[in-house]
Amino acid sequence: MTAQAADLYKELVDILGEENISSEQADLIPYMKDSYTALMRKAIPFPDFVVMPGSTGEVQGIIRLANKYRIPVYPRSFGVNIAGSAVPYAGGLVLDLKRMNRILEINEDTMTAFIEPGVSWGQLRKEARKKRLDIIPIGGPYDTSPVGNFLLTNITPYSTRYPADRAVTLEAVLPNGEIIRTGSQATRTGAELNPYFRYAYGPDITGLFRGSLGNYGIITRLMIRLRPLAEVEKNVYYAFDSLEPAVEAMKSVERLEITRYSMLSNRHLSLRIAAHPDELRDAARRDAIMAGLPEYQLVVGLGGKSRQVELYEEMVAEEIIPRGGREAGFDDATRAVMDEMTEGASQKVLRMFAPYAGFAAVIGCVPAARAKDLNAAIRETVKKYGLKDALSGQPLEPELIVIPYDRCSTVYVEHEILYDPLDSEGVQLVNNCLRECYARLVMNYGAVHTMPNRSLLRVVLPSYAELLTGIKKMVDPNGIMMPGGPYTLEEQLKAEVQGG
Repeated sequence: MTAQAADLYKELVDILGEENISSEQADLIPYMKDSYTALMRKAIPFPDFVVMPGSTGEVQGIIRLANKYRIPVYPRSFGVNIAGSAVPYAGGLVLDLKRMNRILEINEDTMTAFIEPGVSWGQLRKEARKKRLDIIPIGGPYDTSPVGNFLLTNITPYSTRYPADRAVTLEAVLPNGEIIRTGSQATRTGAELNPYFRYAYGPDITGLFRGSLGNYGIITRLMIRLRPLAEVEKNVYYAFDSLEPAVEAMKSVERLEITRYSMLSNRHLSLRIAAHPDELRDAARRDAIMAGLPEYQLVVGLGGKSRQVELYEEMVAEEIIPRGGREAGFDDATRAVMDEMTEGASQKVLRMFAPYAGFAAVIGCVPAARAKDLNAAIRETVKKYGLKDALSGQPLEPELIVIPYDRCSTVYVEHEILYDPLDSEGVQLVNNCLRECYARLVMNYGAVHTMPNRSLLRVVLPSYAELLTGIKKMVDPNGIMMPGGPYTLEEQLKAEVQGG
């Protein structure tokens, strides 16, 4: 340990105590990779320390030390990460927030929860339901995933009934060590008396942190929207033989403005969730399960009084059946798994990552009418590179998810590509395929991807880039927050906009 590191360690101990700091390699290794780092093919150094604060004050103390010693900081809230965004690309400090896992308040009147960054969706759902409230589902294996993760990207399912952004107000430690509170918390008394309203004088500062990927600070407390539990809540499933009428049906249903959510997916996603990985290795068993799954399925989440839900079901059927949809006849076990996934609390989704942990996603947001062509382009590109399913050895078919935004005026289209991260040749093929997929999405379809990638950054307007990087420089004058990685705004935007 260098003299500077030894001095830093002593000051960190004063803030955290020895039990919440480590520089042991065995403790550091888990923080150096996730399922995306194999694709990046970038050597990740050991961080100097992993630190685990337990309060906003401790986070602030760590950030002030990082500025004093000019040492990088990489915050992470729980460790459930598949995008390479919390990896210590330049060493320094990994700031692990999992100790900050308290639910500070669940307010029935405002239908909100005040939480710390280590609170998981499952933890929040359990406590909220005690007061006849619930989370607004976001889809995925989120029982053990922290609520705060969704805030730092712009990826979260939308429904007609609930807005895409569940965040109300927040408290954050800026990279310069200052504390900021947003919305109605922004006044000296707001944090205690009225933290429940999104807006205050000036721009929407809560929105500044939305999609920031951690560049603008560390969120230490978040006020998040909940929803009332309905008397009856159920999901209805419809099968389609082709994508275009399925998208049209989803659009028509969303414009009824009665859904809790809706999601369209293909049979390859359903297969991965419904089947155990061992079943996918057995060709006969895999084919048998596949035969019972529709080519595409549309799930619509409904809720309300019993009479409402009965009426809603009829209204949904009236929109879907004339467009070629039919009720999906899942067996009870498959339906239970599908319900878990759509409600945003499925551990079965983790089957996708077993036994291989390689996961990549091609994501773009486009008008609904372009979803079919975009899907065809991605499948064509995957076929061009000859990607293989790591379990079956068959040609890979990407898993498709289509989620509506704002009454289906726009759809979020995700194609998931699974691979074996230990297969170096296969990893390189996946990497090349992803680059071409994103180039086609941006250049041919004008697709907006909600996380930075090179294809998007090459076409970002200089004025847009200057605004984002100007804010970063203002709040992070010493450049301590997440330097050297793919999500560091000033480095990536400057290189791409200038043609680097």
